Amino acid sequence: MPDFSIERKGKGAWIHHSIPYLNETLAKEIFRKLPPALKTLAEEQGITEDDCLITARFDMNFEEKYVDGWLLLTKTQVMLAQSVKDFLYTKQYKGCMDQREKITGSKTYELQMLSVAETASLQVLKQVATNILFYRPEGEENDIRLALCSNMYLAQLRHFAAVFEAVKSGKELTEELLRGEKEEEYCSKCGTMYPDPERKICPRCMNKSSVFFRTLSYFRPYAASIAGMFICIIATALLNLVWPYLNGTILYDKVLAKDPQFLEFLNLPAGKYVTALLLVVLSMFMTKLTIQVFGIIQGVLNARIIPGVVMKLKTDVFDSMGRLSMGFYNSKQTGSLMTRVMGDSEEVTGFFIDGLPFMASNIFSLVATAVIMLRMNWKLAVPVLIWIPVVLFTSYKMAPTLFNYFSSRHRARRSLNSRVNDNLTGARVVKAFGQEEKELVHFDKYNKKLMHADVDLVRFDNHFTVLYAAVENLSNLLVWALGGYMLFRYGDLELGILITFISYVGQLNNPLDFIAFSFHWWAESMTSAQRMFEIIDSLPEITEKENPVHMDNMRGDIELKNVTFSYDKNKTILKNVSLKVEGGRMLGIVGRSGAGKTTLVNMISRLYDPDEGEIFIDGIPVKDIAFNDLRRNVAMVSQETYIFMGSVYSNIAYANPDATKEEVVQAAVLASAHDFICKMPDGYDTIIGATGRELSGGERQRISIARAILANPRILILDEATASVDTETEKAIQASINFLIKGRTTISIAHRLSTLRDADRLVVMDEGRITEEGSHEELLARKGTYFKLRELQTKALAMRGLE
Repeated sequence: MPDFSIERKGKGAWIHHSIPYLNETLAKEIFRKLPPALKTLAEEQGITEDDCLITARFDMNFEEKYVDGWLLLTKTQVMLAQSVKDFLYTKQYKGCMDQREKITGSKTYELQMLSVAETASLQVLKQVATNILFYRPEGEENDIRLALCSNMYLAQLRHFAAVFEAVKSGKELTEELLRGEKEEEYCSKCGTMYPDPERKICPRCMNKSSVFFRTLSYFRPYAASIAGMFICIIATALLNLVWPYLNGTILYDKVLAKDPQFLEFLNLPAGKYVTALLLVVLSMFMTKLTIQVFGIIQGVLNARIIPGVVMKLKTDVFDSMGRLSMGFYNSKQTGSLMTRVMGDSEEVTGFFIDGLPFMASNIFSLVATAVIMLRMNWKLAVPVLIWIPVVLFTSYKMAPTLFNYFSSRHRARRSLNSRVNDNLTGARVVKAFGQEEKELVHFDKYNKKLMHADVDLVRFDNHFTVLYAAVENLSNLLVWALGGYMLFRYGDLELGILITFISYVGQLNNPLDFIAFSFHWWAESMTSAQRMFEIIDSLPEITEKENPVHMDNMRGDIELKNVTFSYDKNKTILKNVSLKVEGGRMLGIVGRSGAGKTTLVNMISRLYDPDEGEIFIDGIPVKDIAFNDLRRNVAMVSQETYIFMGSVYSNIAYANPDATKEEVVQAAVLASAHDFICKMPDGYDTIIGATGRELSGGERQRISIARAILANPRILILDEATASVDTETEKAIQASINFLIKGRTTISIAHRLSTLRDADRLVVMDEGRITEEGSHEELLARKGTYFKLRELQTKALAMRGLE
C-alpha cells in the first residue's frame, strides 16, 4: 500500500512522517461501525472508508447527560460527532438485559473537526465515574476538553488516544495496534459477558443439550462398562415385563384354570397341573433371581465408573483454577469455589450413572408396556395411555422454571458456605472480639435464605409429583371401573387378563415416577455441570505468549515504562509509573499504606498485567517471557505468609522440590529459622497446620524467607519481609538478607526505613505515583516526604529506647 506523509507544524519548522497506510479490509471494517447518519456526515467532510484509521464511542456530554457520541481518526483529521439531546435514546448498560439502547428515527449530530497537524496530543483523564478526553493544540500549554464518557467506553478512548499518538510520532500502524484489544462481547439475549469471547457461549443462556453432551464425553473411557450396564438394565426391563404375564395370565388363566392346551404346550401329560404349577413358580423364582443378579452386576460396573468420572471432573475444575489469574480469585470466595469443586461434580455424576441408564430402561419399559396393553385390550389401554403424552409435554414446559429454582438454591448454598468458611478462617478474630452471637445472627440470615430456596424448590418440584400421581391413580381407577364393567356386563374379558392388565398399569407407575423425578435430577445435574464448565472455560487474564522468550541466564535489569493499573475501573492504583533497576542492585520502596507499592512488585512478577505501559526484564517485555523462566527467576517474600499443611521441611522445599536436605537446612540457617525448628518436637519433620497457626508470626515469616532463599532467584522481592518479627530477630534476618542479595536484583518494600539503609536507590510512592527518587542521603537532603517519615520513625524509636 502507498505511504502518506503527515505535516506537523512545530515551532518554526515543518516535520514530515511517513506512515504505512492501513489495510483496505480493516479500514472498511472500521468505517462500517459508524451509523448511516454519521457515514453521511463523514463523507460530507471528505472522509471516505479508505481514510478511516480508527473509531471510538463515548456516551456523555459535559452536562453529564447521555448522548450518542463518536470519534473518527484519519491521517489528517479528528472528527467528533455528538447527538443533540434525544428523549428516545436510552442508555445501554453492559450486562443488563432490561436497559437496551433504543434508537428510533433519526438523530441530529453536532460536529467538531480537529486537524491532526495542529493538535499536539490527546490524553484521557480517568475519574471515579466519568472519564475525560483532552486535546492540546500545538504551541499551547493548556488542555481542552474534547469528550466525556462513562467507564463503559474508557478502553475505547484510551485506544483512540494511543493510535493518535502513534500517528503523531510516526510509528508503524500495525494491524495489532489499530485493532487493539478485542472488545468485551455480551450475550444478545441477557447481556451477560461471555467467559470466552471466541466461543460466544453464554452460561445463563447455554443450551442444556450442549452441556449434556459435553458432560457425556467424560464417560467415553468407560464405554465398555457403560455398555454392560445398559445390557443389564435392558435385560432387567424385559424380565420385569415377563413377570406380570407369569403372575397373571399364566398363573390364573392357564394353570389354576387347568387349561389343557397349556399342558400340551409344556409337553406335560393330562392332569399334571401340579407339575405345571411348580414350573411356573420356578420360572417366577428364576425371573426374580436373574433380576437380582443383573442388579448386582450393574452395581459393580457402576462402582467402576463413578469414582473415575468424579475424579476427572474435579481435576479439570481444579486445573482450570490453577491456570486462572489472580484477578479471578479477587472476585471469588473460597466457600463458593469449594462448592464447585466438591459438590457439583457429585451432583453431575449422580444423574448420568443413576439416572440416564435407567431413563433408557424406563422409557423402554413404558413403550413396551403400552404396546402389550394395546395388544391385550385396546379399549382398556387407550383411556390409560392418552394421559401420558399430556403429562410429558407439561413437564417439558415446566422444566426451565425448575432450572431457575436450582440456580437460586445454589446461590444461597454458595453464600452460606462462604460465610462458614470466613467464620472458620477468622475464628481467632471472632473469639478475640467476642462476636460469636453476631456471627450466629449472620449465619442464621444466610441459613434462612437457603431454607427458603429449598422450600421454593420443593414446592415447585411437588407439581411434578402431584401431576404424575394424579395420572397414576386415575389410570388405576379407570382400569378397575372399565375392566369390571366389561367383565360383568359383557363377559368378554377374562379375570386373568384383567389382573394382568392391572399389573401392567401398576408397572407403568414406576417409569412415570422415575420420569417425574428425572426432571428434578436433570435440572440439578445440568445446572451443576454448567457451573463447572464456567470455571473450566474461563480464560486467564494473564496468558503466556504462543512462542515465549526463554531466559536461562537472567541478569535482572528491570524497567517500567509509563505503567498504569487498576483492579477495577473506578480506582486507579498505579498512575504512569516509570522506573529502572539495574541488575544486581537493590531498590527500596517506601510510602504510606495504599500507595501502590505491593501492586507494583506484583506486576513485575506478572501476577497482573498493566492497563497501560510496559514492563521489561533485561530489555524483554515481561509479557513475552516464558512463565517457567519468569517464575524460576523471580521470588517474592510477602507480608502475607502462607504455610501449607505438612512438615516444616516440605514447606521450605516447596520452592525447590529437588533440593537436598543440606540445602533446605542451609536456607533455614540463612533465614534464622534453624534454631526454632530444632526446638520443635520432630524438628524438620514436625507437622504444622494449613495456616501455620502453631507458629508465631515471626516464625512463619522466617520459613517464608527460607523458602525464597532456597529458590535461589535472580530477582528477589521483599514485601515487608520483616514486618512480623521483633527487633532482635529483624537484625538477624537482615544480616541473612544482606548476604542473600549479593549479586541479585532486589526490590524491598518496608515501612521500617532502617531496613533500607543498604539500598542502592530509594523511591517514595504516594497515591500511585513516584514522588521522590534517590539515595538515602539525597532524599534526606531534600527534606521531603522521605525526610519526614525518617524523622517520625526516629522519634518513635527513641521514645521506646530503641535508638
